Amino acid sequence: MKTKKTSTDAHTHVPPSLLSLLSPPLPGWLSLALPSWIPGALLACLLAACGGGGGSSAPEPGPVQALSASQPGEMMTEVRERVRARAAAGVQYDYIGTATDVMLTVATTASTPAATSTRSAPLSSEAGVDEADLIQSDGQRIYTLQPIGSDALSLGVYTRAADGHAQRQASLKLAPPAPAGPISSDGMHLAANGKALAVLGRRWVALGLPPGCVGICPTFAPNWVRPSVVVQRVDVSASTPVLSDEISIDGQLVDSRRIGDLLYLVTVHRPALPTDLLPASATAEQREAAIRQMSAADVLPSVRRGTAAATPLLSDTDCYLPQQNPSLAVEVTSISVFDLRSGTLLPRSRCVMAASDALYLTGTSLYLASPVQMVIADANQLMIYPTGARTELHKFALADGSLVYRGSGTVEGHLGWDPQRKPHRLSEHQGVLRVLSYTGQTGWFGEVADGPRAGTPSPARVTLLREGTAAGGRPELQVLATLPNANRPAPLGKAGEQVYGVRFVGDRGYLVTFRRTDPLYVLDLSVPTDPRTLGELEVNGYSEDLYPLPQGLLLGVGRDADELGRVTGLKVALLDVADGTKPRQLASARLGGSFSRSALDSSRMGLNLLQVGSQVRAALPVSLYESPSGNSLAPVWRNGLQKLEVDTAARTLRIGGLLPSVATMDDYGSLAYERSLQIDDHVYYLRQDTLTGAAW
Repeated sequence: MKTKKTSTDAHTHVPPSLLSLLSPPLPGWLSLALPSWIPGALLACLLAACGGGGGSSAPEPGPVQALSASQPGEMMTEVRERVRARAAAGVQYDYIGTATDVMLTVATTASTPAATSTRSAPLSSEAGVDEADLIQSDGQRIYTLQPIGSDALSLGVYTRAADGHAQRQASLKLAPPAPAGPISSDGMHLAANGKALAVLGRRWVALGLPPGCVGICPTFAPNWVRPSVVVQRVDVSASTPVLSDEISIDGQLVDSRRIGDLLYLVTVHRPALPTDLLPASATAEQREAAIRQMSAADVLPSVRRGTAAATPLLSDTDCYLPQQNPSLAVEVTSISVFDLRSGTLLPRSRCVMAASDALYLTGTSLYLASPVQMVIADANQLMIYPTGARTELHKFALADGSLVYRGSGTVEGHLGWDPQRKPHRLSEHQGVLRVLSYTGQTGWFGEVADGPRAGTPSPARVTLLREGTAAGGRPELQVLATLPNANRPAPLGKAGEQVYGVRFVGDRGYLVTFRRTDPLYVLDLSVPTDPRTLGELEVNGYSEDLYPLPQGLLLGVGRDADELGRVTGLKVALLDVADGTKPRQLASARLGGSFSRSALDSSRMGLNLLQVGSQVRAALPVSLYESPSGNSLAPVWRNGLQKLEVDTAARTLRIGGLLPSVATMDDYGSLAYERSLQIDDHVYYLRQDTLTGAAW
């Protein structure tokens, strides 16, 4: 991948996981119509809104941005002040302003969980908190979600035969209501009572060309597009599923979580303000008149059921305002809570007048991560953060579906470039929030290991925060400690490295950085005011994802690399961290060649784990690149479900076979929609809207 210099000599590189992530959500017609490099640039333009709104100056260090409940009229006063400040700064158009839609689909089933079934659950960073996935099961039925072409989703309902194989019982085509547009899947949640599925999808709707996109967006497509997420209510209590209800909320999906039967949905709404649509020739008087005429309806998201008329999702007094906000952008983060036991989806919502790029939930707390400022230089330079960037964290307590604001805090840096892995960089333990942030401006994938930034300090940083009370009695998240610090200055990572895998487990933290080799750092966080590094391990390659296993073990999945840092294939490693001062690699295996990929490149939910006694079985869809006899002109891809086994008692790793092990001469394409599931002694493999089962 080529790099491109900016005026500050910064490089932007997109890791393979992010490249894979960017492509799948694009509608098929758009992917086919554009060159292969466009998807990343397209997302860059989406996030930057193809305008000049972001600016390039670094934010000045400031106080914690506490939130306050908006009083009547207070929100609009804040919005008008921001719009006036934008005009004074010469910014005409900050964001692609028309809203996206989020629709909820709930499917009701008469089946009950099988009491004797042992099944793998969707991966989650927190016990008891469910994350959306493309495959769900109650032990008897298996539900799958896959795209149909570019304009619909397919919900599949399977039953397990006596021999464990999957039998398709029914299916339902889920198409968005008018105005229709290309759609992709964002997974689904199975309610705790086993009787409801909340299915989420993302829709793309064409827009007219916004003023700020002139000269940029026409490069990508004749008409601009905006994402949206679709969910519909499906009753599957009978043998034939029936679409019965749907609800939509303006806003781009940030993430979703389920605790019990409550679904938490976070969206960001970037409204098209009347001032944004004024021509460049508009006078100051015309602009001020448009500012004065703006109302809360122009700013806040709406909700609609099916094709019914839109109604307000919330009011201005349901929102929280930053007391000191350095951003000129008008963005609304909405948190909507749905009770999946109810026959009708009636969201209870709150909002924050700021953008959010990550959601993290525990059983009792909800956290939003809000970047204070992000800069995107151009179409080839994706997500460039300025020097001094920081992230605001807002905490809410969960109280039977209600949200109670508990305070805000600030950390230096950002959560990285991969939306799928940002939640893994947040963790709460015994009331202390641990945050792994990255103060580097750009990623460096593709840059040679001894390139221009080889000697720069590692930008990884851990911050620990806890609820406290600031002057004046307002609640805040107070910083207890950071690492590195003056007493423990050793960096987390060698010079020039960037962060890959991150996992917090109890009072431990595990961090992988990489440039030439893979240093695994074991962090002791048991004393929140004095975090420290226990030990480190250096091996070739790097782990993008870390999975805690019993008996003090970690399973690492990522890329293998040679001594120069060049990627040579996928890598699976078994790591012994029982003695944190002496971490060891017990075993490792390379899968395929340098262009090999896995489902984890597109989704943190790509791996499937099930523990049976001392055995932990893992399944991962892969496309393994092989070059017979070193002949790169005659490559072969082996595609299928890779089986792995860890014996936690013997502390061994075994690489199993591929199911079904299909060999092709062509690149297999994206694995974004491939998943697996284990129930008892069988494994189920979802590929191209087909679920196949086999004995493990």
